[in-house]
Amino acid sequence: MSKFYLRYFANDNERVTTVMLPGDRTFQQSIGDASVQVDYYTVIDQAGQQSDVVEQALSLVEAPAAAAWREVAAGAWPLSDEHRQSMAAWIALQLLRGSSVRNRMSELASHALLLEVILGGRTRLREALSAGGEPVDDTAVNREWIGLFTNPIRAEVATNHHMQHLVNMLPRVTQSLLDRWWILTVFKRKALATSDHPVHLVPNEEMLRMGMGTGIENAMAIHVPLTRRHSLAMYQPSAMPSQLAAPGSDIRQAGVVATALYSNSCVVNSARRFLFHHPDDAPLDGFDLSQPREREVVVHAQLWGWIAEDDRQVLLEAGFGPDDLAALLDR
Repeated sequence: MSKFYLRYFANDNERVTTVMLPGDRTFQQSIGDASVQVDYYTVIDQAGQQSDVVEQALSLVEAPAAAAWREVAAGAWPLSDEHRQSMAAWIALQLLRGSSVRNRMSELASHALLLEVILGGRTRLREALSAGGEPVDDTAVNREWIGLFTNPIRAEVATNHHMQHLVNMLPRVTQSLLDRWWILTVFKRKALATSDHPVHLVPNEEMLRMGMGTGIENAMAIHVPLTRRHSLAMYQPSAMPSQLAAPGSDIRQAGVVATALYSNSCVVNSARRFLFHHPDDAPLDGFDLSQPREREVVVHAQLWGWIAEDDRQVLLEAGFGPDDLAALLDR
């Protein structure tokens, strides 16, 4: 989390109120402590050494973004093309660099490994053991087969891989945000909160009806609280509310209670572990806060039926059944 950003939710002593999900622990801390992510961006360079080159590169996005935020806080809107570009790049960065992205990549890789195990079955496992010079009698193969489910392989995406994904996607995601219509909502009295994942994708109802998910490019709108008094919504042109439509121009509107509640609900829904707000505010009052989000990927497929019958029987005899597989996918 950027220190300059948290400053807009802090008091004059640069302290914010931190709420740990599910809301049973609340405390004040400095924005410096709240923004720390030790070694999160440390990569291994070509010489095999740890490097902070990514953090240095991120500062090239954050410094111009801080200037854009100062313009908004001072009352400027719409932004100049330069500041709009800087703000879009920073918001894109939040969508790509958070722990949710790295966890999602790891979970998808783990599910892919499990699916490969299921589809290959004991036949493929026997071939792999033989190629590795391991015993391939039925007892050995069955023992390894059961172990692949009771002690499954977990993929952990390396920082290098995550950062490479960020570098590849940042220009595209930034442009996607720039192509949207922006609405700035300004509040005089109502206060906003933010979170460890401040950017919220509003589900695309049409995609949901088709059984598809919501992503950055097809989200109906993208919400982010800019300060404790400013909220930004970035709409697909086709989803722009007709009463607000102003082709070719970003617009500003006055905030009301309903829009403040909606903005804070977006923040609550996007949080993974922490929420932040100004110590003098109570923007989360009335919200039922959930448990910290432990998983990013949900698998609905009934994978037990994908396992060959004789392979299933080996698992059943070991006490591992369809409910255990479902639980495995939920971990």
